[in-house]
Amino acid sequence: MNKLDSLRAAIAQALPELRRSPENLRLWISRGSGRCQGTASDAFGFEYEANVLIVEMGSDFAVLAHAIFRWLRVHQPALVVPPNEGFTFDVDPLDNGTADVLLQLRLTQSVTVAKKDGGGFDMAYLAEPDPLFADDMGFAELMPVPPFAGVDIDG
Repeated sequence: MNKLDSLRAAIAQALPELRRSPENLRLWISRGSGRCQGTASDAFGFEYEANVLIVEMGSDFAVLAHAIFRWLRVHQPALVVPPNEGFTFDVDPLDNGTADVLLQLRLTQSVTVAKKDGGGFDMAYLAEPDPLFADDMGFAELMPVPPFAGVDIDG
């Protein structure tokens, strides 16, 4: 499940204290399940809760949230589309400058399976499709969003 590795890298890059103390970032999986489509394909997928614990975090929580949402947009884009919940969190303040922070993200990971000539299988993790529109485009890139010219309050 390669998403945890990239999530760890995104968080570590965003929080300066983790460069000094990488052991303060801990990730694990809970409530995981495996699913297949029941078709002729051997493809399958995982669904799980990724838990991210940051011990003695001194950075602003908004910095962490921004890094998580940027990561979600690429690796689990359905979670940044309303009304979906991006992540849940618990914060245990330790003093005026640090806290232990626990994040929970509900993630999925699809795996393709192809039979190799001569036996065995090749497996690959699928990338997530980006369901979001560019900021300047309308539905399906058919109707560009007009530029904002102003607001007439009295009219």
